[in-house]
Amino acid sequence: MLMLLSHPLQSFKIDSLTRRWAAVLLLLLVWGVSFWFLFSPPGDPDFSQFLYWYEDVQEASDPYSFMMEHPMSSVFTLQNVIYMGAFFLYMFFLFLSGLFYFVMYVCDKREVAFKRVPYVFFSRVGWIFLLTVVMFFPVILLFSIFPYIFLFLIPALYALPGLVFFEKKNSFSAIGGSLIATHGMKLAILVELFIIMLVFFLINVIMTLVLNTDSIGYYMVYGFVTAYFTLVFGRNMGIRYHMITMLSKE
Repeated sequence: MLMLLSHPLQSFKIDSLTRRWAAVLLLLLVWGVSFWFLFSPPGDPDFSQFLYWYEDVQEASDPYSFMMEHPMSSVFTLQNVIYMGAFFLYMFFLFLSGLFYFVMYVCDKREVAFKRVPYVFFSRVGWIFLLTVVMFFPVILLFSIFPYIFLFLIPALYALPGLVFFEKKNSFSAIGGSLIATHGMKLAILVELFIIMLVFFLINVIMTLVLNTDSIGYYMVYGFVTAYFTLVFGRNMGIRYHMITMLSKE
């Protein structure tokens, strides 16, 4: 059990790299973008009118006539669409930031020159982008039908980025490779992720109790926590992938 806990605990040491300044610089970048989006997001993040409209549609005796008289465009505005687009871009930015830290960590463990890190990342990240685009809607649909499938899916695909970036597999062949590489580790990965998510949740609860959720201070702290845990997940993935590659050499 102590060995199992060592991985999530090590994941929090995000500045523990040979190039510590690079980790700090990445953290500051993600923090800045997170604060900007959370404090002053593009578009309109208020969807309350749309939710009221949806409830009225559900309660209407003739939903079709109601929607003809009260079209969705009257409550779901262009500003809402802009916000949704910006939100997905922000989430994708966090995803790429975590992947970039993952590449930094693995390169650091393999003693690859730091100047090679951007090349490794940008030369292969297109495969990750392609997989994200192709699988986005099928995965959303799958989650809506089987909401707990992520308990298997995420640990099973945990080695996929490493196979793409460092073994130069395309994303689709890396899916099968990750299923094999994580054999016997899926439960351990799930426990590690659960521990990290639990810490994130507890910090958020404390923030809402201590800080005014409408204050600049809250957005600054929440933005920092979001940035920090983005890199924590990237580091955890790097630790696990490094373990997988070490075991494969034995």
